[in-house]
Amino acid sequence: MRKHTFLLSIFFLSFATWAQTPVDIDRPKQLERPNTLGSCDYTPVEREKPFLHRIPEQERVTGSAFGPPFTIQGKKDKYVSWFGIVRGISPAAPDGKAINLLVEQKYFDGLTDCHIMLVPFAGSGDFRATLEADPQSIPALSLVKVYGRVVDETDGIPRIAVEYMRVWPWLSFTFSDLGAEDHSNPRWAQYCQICTRKGKIYDPWPLEPYYRQILGNPDDFGLHLADPK
Repeated sequence: MRKHTFLLSIFFLSFATWAQTPVDIDRPKQLERPNTLGSCDYTPVEREKPFLHRIPEQERVTGSAFGPPFTIQGKKDKYVSWFGIVRGISPAAPDGKAINLLVEQKYFDGLTDCHIMLVPFAGSGDFRATLEADPQSIPALSLVKVYGRVVDETDGIPRIAVEYMRVWPWLSFTFSDLGAEDHSNPRWAQYCQICTRKGKIYDPWPLEPYYRQILGNPDDFGLHLADPK
C-alpha cells in the first residue's frame, strides 16, 4: 500500500508541473464500511464545473439500464463528456506534446455511490482522446472522464479533442453490475477474471486485487499496451 501511495504522489506532482490540458486527479481516501450504502448525484470538482455546464442535457446520461439506447458512435462535431478506462497511451511525437489515449468507454446514468465513484462495467466501445499531458503521469487502467469535441471517427472509434479531464486512480472508483446492453471491445474481456467466473462485479470497498481481477495488470497497459493506436 505504501508503494502504491508513493507512485500516486509521483503522478500528482508530474501533473502539477507538466500538464497543458487541465487535469484533476482524485486522491484515494480511506474507505469506511458503513451499515448502509447510498446513491448520490455526480458532483463535479470546481475546475470541472464550466465544462459540465456545456454538455447538452441529452448527453449527460451516457448509457442507462432504464433509458434509451446510447452509443458513442455517429457524434462527430458534438461536444461530449464520456467516462472510460485508460487502456493505451501513445506518447507525443518528438516535435509536439499531444498524446492519444485509447479509452474503453463506460456507461453512466448520472448517479454514483456517495462514498466512491461508481460506473457500470458495461460500455459502448472504445474511443480515443487527444490532449497535452505527460504520458508517464497518466495511470494505466485508471478511470477518466473527458470533456471535449468529437473531431473524427475512424472504424467506429471516435476521437475527442480533450479540453478537460478528471482522473480516478485505483482505490477511488468501483464498478456496478447494472448498465445498458454491453458493446465493449471484446479485446478487454479476457482480462476480467471475475466475469469468467460469473461473479459479482460490484464491490463497495475495493482493494488492489479487485482491479487486477477485473481490468488486468497495469504493467501490460498504458504506454506498454501493444498496438494502442
